[in-house]
Amino acid sequence: MERNVKSIEIIKPSAPTSSEHKIYKLCLFDGFQQNTYFPLIIFYHKTNDMEAFSNVSRRLKNSLSEALTIFYPLGGRRSDIFSIDCKDEGAIYMEASINMEMSEFLSPPKLELMNKLLPCEPNKTQPYNEVLPQILVQVNHFNCGGIAIGLCNLHTILDAHSCSLFLKTWSSICNGSRNEICEPNFSIASSYFPLRNTIGVRSDVLNVNKGVEIKVECSIRRFLFDNKLINEMKKISKNDGIIKPTSYKVVSSFICKHMIVACIKDLCDESKKQVVNLHVVDIRRRMGENVLQNSIGNLIWPATVVYDNVNKNTNTSDMVKILEEEIGNVNEELFLKVKNDPSFLWSDVRAELTLEKVGKNPILFVFTSWGNMGFKEIDFGWGKPLWIAQRGVTKEAIPNQVVLMETYEGIEAWVTMAENHLDGLENNIEFLKFALHNPNINFNRSDI
Repeated sequence: MERNVKSIEIIKPSAPTSSEHKIYKLCLFDGFQQNTYFPLIIFYHKTNDMEAFSNVSRRLKNSLSEALTIFYPLGGRRSDIFSIDCKDEGAIYMEASINMEMSEFLSPPKLELMNKLLPCEPNKTQPYNEVLPQILVQVNHFNCGGIAIGLCNLHTILDAHSCSLFLKTWSSICNGSRNEICEPNFSIASSYFPLRNTIGVRSDVLNVNKGVEIKVECSIRRFLFDNKLINEMKKISKNDGIIKPTSYKVVSSFICKHMIVACIKDLCDESKKQVVNLHVVDIRRRMGENVLQNSIGNLIWPATVVYDNVNKNTNTSDMVKILEEEIGNVNEELFLKVKNDPSFLWSDVRAELTLEKVGKNPILFVFTSWGNMGFKEIDFGWGKPLWIAQRGVTKEAIPNQVVLMETYEGIEAWVTMAENHLDGLENNIEFLKFALHNPNINFNRSDI
């Protein structure tokens, strides 16, 4: 597949940012994020009345410019560890032609080529002293007329929830549904959780993976858990005494068990007998008030779950119970302590974020969910997305990471592991009984 980059532009806000908004203050949790771009690729099917690509691109650029006026920090650049200068420097916008039919690209999805649809290398840690745009966009035009919008979002102020709000705003402007725009709140996160002098903690947090080798032999696979099988897993968990097992809890626990089994030979090392799961939790959903719902920022928290002696005979429902308890501890009371007691940051928070409560050299797994955020409802004017993708194979990656994506059929798990461990995962009959590996995209859906 060849990608031909036709143009690269800077899209600036349609109106200048007001003087009172020239400095955007970061919140406490923004200060813990690594300087990386997280990716998202949104695929749109060709329709019979598809307008010329030049017109599509013009609409996208004009609406992006208006969206950047509303989301003014995204047009700025980070000035220091505490703030962003909102001087309307803009977002990077690229156009690229892809010499392939979208049906060929997606049947099955060619993960080894996926990153060509992105404007920069995803998940690579960038130097903190480098001045970087907050958002980059690459609009890819396939031979058939289909479009894939690839985004790389700097983690400075955007988590998945914030990214979804931005995309809803951009797409609503583009399709003429301005009445559906939800006004973002840029002040509540920093007022609730002001950024403090967290250099000591931040250094420790960023060194959590210091002992985890970045492996070039890592790869990525997609596994689809359809709704029927998810409901079956929920039913099993209910029968084992769990009152309200969620899709996320049963699927992530099931995947985690079989990832551990796939790594079991390495886990025999006495120095690495503990498995630590970091589940990235949305703070907005854990606070007892709706005031944070439209807030922008990295309002996310790692719920730490420790597993011992997991093997192929482990009951997945037991892992769900442990996960349910630990995620339950990430609640309004916790965040009120963070908000109201600055010293709390240097005790319980530091221990939680730096894994002090576990033994040395644990095996680390990271799970996050991008479900229920509305990504599959993003309509720029030519219908709902055909498919939402995360990223492709990268040259270097930290192993044992899972991103759960919402699909029309159920939940799609994007699993990054060392190549030999992925082979072990795919050779596990019980795992594949529930996971449909590399399903083809259905191009005949009537609802998209």
